[in-house]
Amino acid sequence: MQDSSGRAPQILQFGVFEVDLLHGELRKHGHRIKLQDRPFQLLAALLERPGQVVTREELVRRLWSDTLVDFDNGLNIAAKKVRAALNDDASTPRYVETLPRRGYRFIAPVQFRAPAPEPVAAAEPRPQPARPLPSPTPPPRRLTFGRTAALVVIVFFALRIYWIATTVHPPHLLQVVQLTQAGRAEARDGVVTDGSRIYFTQRYGGRWSLAQVSVEGGTPLPLPVDLPNPDILDISPDRSSLLVSSGASLAPDQPLWIVPTVGGPPRRVGDALGHAGAWSRDGRAIVFARGEALYRVASDGSDCRKLLRLPGIPDSIRWAPPPEKDVLRFSLREPGVQPYGLWEVSPAGSGLRRLLPRWNPGAAPADGDGSGVWAAGGKYFLFRSLRGRVASVWAMRENRTFPRRVEGPPVQLYSTPLQFASLAPGLDGKRVFFAAGQELRELMRYDPAHRQFLPFLPGVSARWAAFSKDQRWIAYVTVPDGILWRSRPDGAARLQLTPPSFEARLPRWSPDGARILFSGTPAGSSTTSSNVYVIPSTGGAPESLTSPPFIDSGATWSPSGDELLFARAVPPRAPGQPGLYLMRWQTRAAFLLPGSESLAQPAWSPDARYIAATNRARTQIFLFDFRTRQWTPLAAGVGLGVPLWSRDSRYLYYQEVLGDAEQPVFRVSIATRARERLMSSQQIPQSNAVGYLLVGLGPGDAPIASVIHANTDIYALELELP
Repeated sequence: MQDSSGRAPQILQFGVFEVDLLHGELRKHGHRIKLQDRPFQLLAALLERPGQVVTREELVRRLWSDTLVDFDNGLNIAAKKVRAALNDDASTPRYVETLPRRGYRFIAPVQFRAPAPEPVAAAEPRPQPARPLPSPTPPPRRLTFGRTAALVVIVFFALRIYWIATTVHPPHLLQVVQLTQAGRAEARDGVVTDGSRIYFTQRYGGRWSLAQVSVEGGTPLPLPVDLPNPDILDISPDRSSLLVSSGASLAPDQPLWIVPTVGGPPRRVGDALGHAGAWSRDGRAIVFARGEALYRVASDGSDCRKLLRLPGIPDSIRWAPPPEKDVLRFSLREPGVQPYGLWEVSPAGSGLRRLLPRWNPGAAPADGDGSGVWAAGGKYFLFRSLRGRVASVWAMRENRTFPRRVEGPPVQLYSTPLQFASLAPGLDGKRVFFAAGQELRELMRYDPAHRQFLPFLPGVSARWAAFSKDQRWIAYVTVPDGILWRSRPDGAARLQLTPPSFEARLPRWSPDGARILFSGTPAGSSTTSSNVYVIPSTGGAPESLTSPPFIDSGATWSPSGDELLFARAVPPRAPGQPGLYLMRWQTRAAFLLPGSESLAQPAWSPDARYIAATNRARTQIFLFDFRTRQWTPLAAGVGLGVPLWSRDSRYLYYQEVLGDAEQPVFRVSIATRARERLMSSQQIPQSNAVGYLLVGLGPGDAPIASVIHANTDIYALELELP
């Protein structure tokens, strides 16, 4: 776009707005509207070519010519900020039109306005004849005032020069480097580094093990340590040992171990049980989290004592390094509070407070902030923030000294749709390591004729498949968005039942096929909450059958459809009793099933005689007989999945999810209690599968599996942390 003189215009007008390209300003009715640099550059690029499509690739090159970020997410955010400044609507745009997967177009008329002319210098007056002027001596008061004014000016410029000289430039990302290609790293577990190697957890089916890789990347190698389901919590100050939680059960708090990084057997930390922990600065003590409390124990396992009880469940504990003040920081999940956040407390248990209590960048629902670590010798505190389904890394400057005690809000360094849970700062202060990936799943159906799993519902990344009683419909939940869908078994007549903001789990059809039960968590709820919902199979609004503060899940119908059964867990300090609950469909009245206080994952047999359920540790399956009103043991294993009944009620199918790399599927006869191994991961033809879950039974009691594909690796953020 050019003006009549052929030059690029400097001021553009549209509607009640004008854009000053020379000074980088957006104004409305002459008043300046705040707009950050990249959104302004996006608007300028569209105004330079009004009515034309500006592709996403062109915009990326213009806005991020020298930076490596999540371009798609960054471009979408910049466009949202432009629309917010213009009070525009993406669905009915007046100014900026979105062309999906192509780019954007400015659709309003744009006019050029010439800038105001520069003021013309006044004509030079004619010289006048010189006149003799008196030169009286200035009074002393005027002289003093002049000297004071000069001193003020000198001090001002001196402070200004000092302020500029001590200016700290904001941290920023240089590039992202992928260090491994194996795809088996566990994104939910801890990552640490000793400066030359990165330590993390990798998965093979139902077994997790410790692994290591060079900080320069390469092929991961196992650590020769045999611990079940290990999770790295911290690394010792001398970088010689790992603090690891490990146990065979699914209990949240596991035994704590010290694992040497240079070889040698692991050692228990006394009888300490926890799910998070950190070494003290001198390595002589460990602070760990068990339940809602923080404990302190000597590194040799002695002198274990409770520090304080917290208003929620702590995680990701880190001890501040010297020269920072002696403090512990951690994330905290408060029951019924959304989002979770960063907290700190002294090592003695005093001075508990929340960090950044009013900080919430962006308009997306805030899931929380956590996984904090100190970097660059303690100069910065880095943490992960979740907003919607986007994870990002933020930096907050720590060593605040005069005159810059307040350095401003945290600065975003990186964002990604990939899942990651732990940050490991490098010792050089220039890199941060983490394990990241996005869960990719594929539904497969076991074919007994070929003795292997074959694709089912191709192209659908899903888990939790449930067939209607007449087997004409299937309900499933897609991954990673957690949306409940209904379709024909061949994928036809597909219908979305829940909104994207709703996290659905474990769908179950009513006997008449009219309704679907499921467990779910709506947007804005506590991350630990879960309730039972029902929704018409033809679509409609979900109806909540249970409510907070309870954690209700695993709902299933009685064969008649007159009752439903679900498992209830009770958060700490909440009233109520855990166990299995029966609910009358007509009255919604629920009552505890006797003897079920320690049970979970219920399943009602089609002949209405039995209820099968696992214990909460997932190590046993129990059978309730309505005739005898008694619970009896049926099967045992490690990390048992949801039990599933055959259509004739003669067999119960289940999977050992943990313990065995092959994750075998069994069925047990109700009449004889004989157990039969049916299949394992050996029947999955894909070589890049890291595991699978038995999620349902299809026609002919054919097992339906949700296969997890490998895509989680170790990455490094290369940063500038001035």
